[in-house]
Amino acid sequence: MKLRDKAAGAETTEDVREMAEALSLFGSAMRHMADRCAARMEVRAQFPQARRTPSPRLRLLLAPAVALAVALALAVPAWSHFHRGETAARRSAPAAQNDTEARASVNDTVLMNQVDSDVSEDVPDALEPLAQLSEQAATQSTTTENNNVSQK
Repeated sequence: MKLRDKAAGAETTEDVREMAEALSLFGSAMRHMADRCAARMEVRAQFPQARRTPSPRLRLLLAPAVALAVALALAVPAWSHFHRGETAARRSAPAAQNDTEARASVNDTVLMNQVDSDVSEDVPDALEPLAQLSEQAATQSTTTENNNVSQK
């Protein structure tokens, strides 16, 4: 860059010096901050991070709450187990009596008659063509056998 004026050149040189001084101050401040951050990081690396302990007030609130939760967690299943056992014992005795009475009331002959009627039902309408085909196939096989025997 050419300087046209000596006066303008003097001012420009002075501005450049001021700018250089400001930049050097800024650079030294940044180096100083970087050194401080690096020193902090080294100190933190040497000592492990300690956990914060809850305040005593919080401990006073949490201890009874945790104890109550544990007591409920143990008491509810035990209560339901014992309660269910008593009610099941009460219900099972009459149910057993009713079951034996129901079995005794049903006569064996009635059951056998029902089974016989279910087994001896006719072929349903939807399967009737299959029954006819099987009958036709049986008659055809007997006639062909008869023909074969007579030809020999």
